[in-house]
Amino acid sequence: MNGREEMLYKVQAAEFAVYDLLLYLDTHPCCRRALALFKEKCAEAEAAKSEFEAKYDPLTYCASCDKTPWQWIKNPWVWEKSE
Repeated sequence: MNGREEMLYKVQAAEFAVYDLLLYLDTHPCCRRALALFKEKCAEAEAAKSEFEAKYDPLTYCASCDKTPWQWIKNPWVWEKSE
């Protein structure tokens, strides 16, 4: 696994944790511990995404909209493996 793949894995793991906590909070909305963990994981996910996008490619359309030339199609898609 190269550095790009490792960073992308970190983003995916952080996003999964956020989504998992979101589902938990849907059924336990008053759980303060889960809410605090949710906020922590959201910050981790945002940091991981920002780090990846700064070093490699935009992960979403919105992350690419302020760059010229158009960055979205410049590099391999996030699911494409580089050899």
